[in-house]
Amino acid sequence: MTILILHAIGSHAGAHWEQWLHDELTTQGHTVLMPNLPAAEHPSRATWLSTVQTIVKNVPTNELVLVGHSLGVVTALDFIEHSPTDVRGLISVAGFGRDYGAELNSYFMREREIDFTTIRQKVGKAFVFYGDNDPYVPQEVLADLAVKLDVAPTVIHKGGHLNTDAGCTQFPEVLAAFQVL
Repeated sequence: MTILILHAIGSHAGAHWEQWLHDELTTQGHTVLMPNLPAAEHPSRATWLSTVQTIVKNVPTNELVLVGHSLGVVTALDFIEHSPTDVRGLISVAGFGRDYGAELNSYFMREREIDFTTIRQKVGKAFVFYGDNDPYVPQEVLADLAVKLDVAPTVIHKGGHLNTDAGCTQFPEVLAAFQVL
């Protein structure tokens, strides 16, 4: 299995729980890709997608699991939607699939709607994790992603945005998801 970990806007590879997850999965024998996405402070949606497509161009998608944090989830969703073949899995951490009017990322989300019908057809398994007190993404938007993916979410009590600020430097619940991928 190959795992691609995608960071959030304003972040970088290995932030928060991502380096820990990388190390745990590598120890288990998986190939883990964890790139720094370009212009992270004000990313281009098309550029993030094309960057991911280039990184995984030689990876069989039926062996690919995308793990995204926050806006990185949108890029994972874009990748799955545009993939010519099915993708093994998606793990969303504090992710969302629609514009909720945040000044930070609304420009990114307004570029286009995500086709969740296509994504549900192309993704083998999906998991949604979010904090019950996320200070950035409204609860209804976080929950809406789980509905659109047709999965039951895992809601982390006092998890915040599931980042270092919320004390999230390890994420055993995400690691456990790989047992069924």
